[in-house]
Amino acid sequence: MDSPSVLPLSASMPGMPPPPPASLDPFLDATSRCFARYGVRRTSVQDVATELGVNRTTVYRQVGNIEQQAMLLAARDSHRLLSTLPGRIEFPIGPRSVVDLIATLVREARAHPVLAKMLADERDLIGSFVARDVPNLLERTTAAFVPLVSLAIGTGNLARRDPVMLAQWLVRITASLILIEPPGELEDFLGELLIPALTPPEQPPTARRRRPR
Repeated sequence: MDSPSVLPLSASMPGMPPPPPASLDPFLDATSRCFARYGVRRTSVQDVATELGVNRTTVYRQVGNIEQQAMLLAARDSHRLLSTLPGRIEFPIGPRSVVDLIATLVREARAHPVLAKMLADERDLIGSFVARDVPNLLERTTAAFVPLVSLAIGTGNLARRDPVMLAQWLVRITASLILIEPPGELEDFLGELLIPALTPPEQPPTARRRRPR
């Protein structure tokens, strides 16, 4: 089934910081390559300038220091990931769609070269980011997903629950699985509890489905 003409996930997601202008893409692409190669802590503005073939002043003027570059890169790539999700969601949205959506988010995030480098070599930086920035990021992401959850509940495809509370649970589950890989098959791990919890009482829970290899 095709997605609705207006799905509540778009390039201007409510509560999310706006993506940086496309004119900054060459700078942020260079930042991403440097982060993936050296790690965030070991990357300097000069590294980014050398990667891009410009002087350091130009980098500072366009994208700021390393911390500012990291925030711009996170905003850009988060929007890119979320904006592709409508085309990947199976409609009508139901428990299985939610499981598949979370699995997609987790895999895409963990495959990002910068996050993969941080998970491998700079977990202490992730810890400081979690303590400082994640609570606000989770609230912003929850606000972006509440309309999608409300739509699925309103059409009777998900169990009737508070959409804000449900979106908060789903976002937090996703965040935890991005940071700590679960044991076994991701869809099985998610489906074991989410399928029964999200299935309306009048519908039998769908069978767990393994991801095609």
